[in-house]
Amino acid sequence: MSNRQPIPGYIKRYSLRVFLCMAAYMIILLSGISYAKSADLPQYIRVILALATALPICGVFWAVFRLLVDIDDEYQRLLFAKQILLGTAWALAITTVWEFLAVYDVLESGPKWTGVIWFITFGLAGGYVRLRA
Repeated sequence: MSNRQPIPGYIKRYSLRVFLCMAAYMIILLSGISYAKSADLPQYIRVILALATALPICGVFWAVFRLLVDIDDEYQRLLFAKQILLGTAWALAITTVWEFLAVYDVLESGPKWTGVIWFITFGLAGGYVRLRA
């Protein structure tokens, strides 16, 4: 007899949302970059490609917010809210320091991958919050 709990529906929905957004991101990114490198495109097409590439990443941010709303266990919702806040605080701290290093010519320029930095700190914060719970 197994003590395994079934995966809650909100986790399944979240996983599907993230999977679809990331699949769309990879398809748009790879095809968009390939298209942009193969032709001399006007600026407005490059803007459209950039926005189309960013949209699925924004969809992942929405999926995280949606999960926070959907979690039906108050304690798990609290832990997830702490994870979001801590991950965001760490990402903002990293990018702020990085930007000031660029202002004082220690680095060439600020981070170009703020979303990636947030995803990393969000993941690390999950472990930290649950260890401290």
